Amino acid sequence: MSVYRFKVYFEDDESVYREIEIQANQTFEDLHTVIQKAIEFDDKHSASFFISNDTWRKGKEIKLLRDKKNADSKSGSWMHAAKIAPYMEDPHQKLVYEYDPQNGCWTLYAELLKILPDSPVSYPRISKSKGKAPVQYKIVAPAQAVLPEEEDEVETEVKEDDNYVNELTGRYAGKEEQDEQDEEIPVGVKAEAGGAEEFGAGEDDTVEEGEDEGNLDVEEFN
Repeated sequence: MSVYRFKVYFEDDESVYREIEIQANQTFEDLHTVIQKAIEFDDKHSASFFISNDTWRKGKEIKLLRDKKNADSKSGSWMHAAKIAPYMEDPHQKLVYEYDPQNGCWTLYAELLKILPDSPVSYPRISKSKGKAPVQYKIVAPAQAVLPEEEDEVETEVKEDDNYVNELTGRYAGKEEQDEQDEEIPVGVKAEAGGAEEFGAGEDDTVEEGEDEGNLDVEEFN
């Protein structure tokens, strides 16, 4: 029985790769499982193989089916039911492997390197490994909150200005109130309070009977 040796590497980094050997009568699900082991992923998400041409253009899709009770589980479109041999039409057949499309999708290329005779070892197996695979889940650090220091300073200044304005307003209000009180005081009362005779009010300025009008100083009328 023939054994296929694939070179499997990440789409964006060919320097990290694994060489995987698998028997012709094994399935794409066997290939999926050994790839997960080779790159140390957790195998908890959906995955697909695409039969592709020399330019990695995707063709027929072969999906991973986790629930084997599906009525169409025997279809060749599922990994567990599709054997490797029928799809190896080219001596350098290429496969596109996509994993976890719901969270950004990891894409790897699998290229057939050579066909080997069978040997008494357990397949599939990792025959060569180079480079460290990327971390499956990227941890994003939470953003640190920025304290609005400048806004606090501005608010303090505004409060100080408000206090100053309130103080001046109180002074002006007190002055206006005093002026209003002064206006309401009768002229006679104000004269008594001030002691000024020239503001006297309430006295009769007419000449009483019996006074000699002729005694008035004429010069007062000049």
